Formats: sequence, structure tokens, C-alpha cells
Amino acid sequence: MKVVRNILLALVCVFLIQWIGALIRCEILTNQHADEFRDAYKQNTMLGEMEYFKVLSYAPYRTHDFAQVYYVGKDYAGGYVLTFQYNYETHVWDEISWTVIWSGVGGSASEVIWPYWWHFIYGGL
Repeated sequence: MKVVRNILLALVCVFLIQWIGALIRCEILTNQHADEFRDAYKQNTMLGEMEYFKVLSYAPYRTHDFAQVYYVGKDYAGGYVLTFQYNYETHVWDEISWTVIWSGVGGSASEVIWPYWWHFIYGGL
């Protein structure tokens, strides 16, 4: 019984360490690149105003940069992940794809996004 409890405790600790590490990483990326992505979602005319955003990944390369940004809609209307590529000719981030992760106003989107897994509650998984 003690072994099972220790294994469960270890699994919970590993999960918490990875989750907290991912949250910290997103916060650091968001703070570093907030000005670049604050209004970048406006390229997509399908999306309304946003409550807030978090930079999930930012991958610089020599010839191009990619970033994934998680936006949460105004009044928690939905969660969206937009993928951007930096255009060195125009010096702006161009949206290259977007995905609806969850919707709080209907529809069939009800995915979970790491590390913000609890946001599925807004969309009603």
C-alpha cells in the first residue's frame, strides 16, 4: 500500500513540475514578446476582441521565425491558437494558420491546450 501511495505521489509531483515549468516558460515568452503579438490576431477577420494572450512557443531561425500564440476571446468566448511566421521583407508577423481550441458560445470545439488545460471548463468539454 505504501509503494502504491509513493508511486502516485511521484506521478503527481512529476506532473506538477512539468506543468509549472511550462507555465513559467509561457509567462517568460509572453513577457519577452508581448509587443509583437498584442494585436497580431487582428489579421484574422474571423476573430473578435481578445481578453488576453500567451505565447506558447517562439522558435527563431536564421531565415525565419515561427511562433504559436494562444488567445482567449473577450468574455471567454473562445480559445484560439494562431501560428505566425515572421516576414523579413515587411517586418511583421504573418498568420499562417489558426485553430479553435474551445468555444464558450457554442460550436464543437472542445480541445485541451497545454499548459492551460483547465480552460476547457470555459468551453464545456
